[in-house]
Amino acid sequence: MDEAAGFGIFPARGPSRGWVHLAELSGQTAFITGASHGLGLAIARELARAGAAVACVARPGAELDQAVGELEKVGRAFAAPADVTAASDIERAVASTVARLGRLDIVVINAGTWKGALLHETSEEMWDSLMALNLKGAFLTLKSALPHLIRAGRGTIVGIASLGAWVGQPGQAAYAASKWGLRGLFESTALEVKPHRIRVSLVSPHNINSAGLAIAPGSEERDRKLEPADIASLVAWICAAPDHVSVGNVTIWPLAAGITGG
Repeated sequence: MDEAAGFGIFPARGPSRGWVHLAELSGQTAFITGASHGLGLAIARELARAGAAVACVARPGAELDQAVGELEKVGRAFAAPADVTAASDIERAVASTVARLGRLDIVVINAGTWKGALLHETSEEMWDSLMALNLKGAFLTLKSALPHLIRAGRGTIVGIASLGAWVGQPGQAAYAASKWGLRGLFESTALEVKPHRIRVSLVSPHNINSAGLAIAPGSEERDRKLEPADIASLVAWICAAPDHVSVGNVTIWPLAAGITGG
């Protein structure tokens, strides 16, 4: 990407929480895929706390309903059920979000999965499932959302990748291929939509405490694991940055587990 901005402090417009000031996103609508659990739910929670109305995109079911119920205690949230690998589903989810709120400001493409195997042991089914959810789902979401952002002449898109989008690792060839593909998709899209004042960022986390284990502050394990809330704060910061600030590719890892940290 040809634009990037480092982290910094921008003027406060309200009481602070985490990295973003409350009500920083007031009046905006955020469309978040994979928002029924884990990192997607953490991002939805952080954006709702910052004042955005949040459309939670995930397969229909009790988990999505429960997530929306939790988010409604924080801010404005509603379910936008969809399988992101099905074009008709994601088109309907985007259209219903715009019809309900009259606008679309933020798109967070978080839906994805991890599966690992040595390349010669990787089944065609595993390959297809990784490409479908990690890459095709992102393509379909972008394709459906971009016309609305282009018409508005502004917007923020944030994708969730992985350190696997930057470095290969044994047993992760298919996963890395999907994430390298996601990186190429986002970097190309960023150049296409730049004239429309649409900002595109790709966040690549490493070593997330996805199991939700209790980790003591100051412990060695704390230095080795990110919490979903850490990444969610970064996403919220990107979304709340001033309109003239564009953030490109960002990697985020715990102190003891980064590229240079071993």
